[in-house]
Amino acid sequence: MYNTDLPKRADLPTTGKLLRSTALAALIAGGLLVTTVLPAEYGIDPTGIGRALGLTPMGEIKMSLAAEARAEERALLRKRRPHSP
Repeated sequence: MYNTDLPKRADLPTTGKLLRSTALAALIAGGLLVTTVLPAEYGIDPTGIGRALGLTPMGEIKMSLAAEARAEERALLRKRRPHSP
């Protein structure tokens, strides 16, 4: 099943290249978090890009629906809870 050779040490990336790639990936992930994920999921738009892309209203709707669902759940729990004398 194993029919490939191990790479030579010269073919592997250096520690510096790995660190640089990791830092770049972290920066890109942070940028995506701030510009797309936060506006779309939570309605938080620190840059304004989410509103321009139409993501912030989607997040605001999602958050209001979640708040309504929590309120309904609390109301149901109050109804089910036996009243103490």
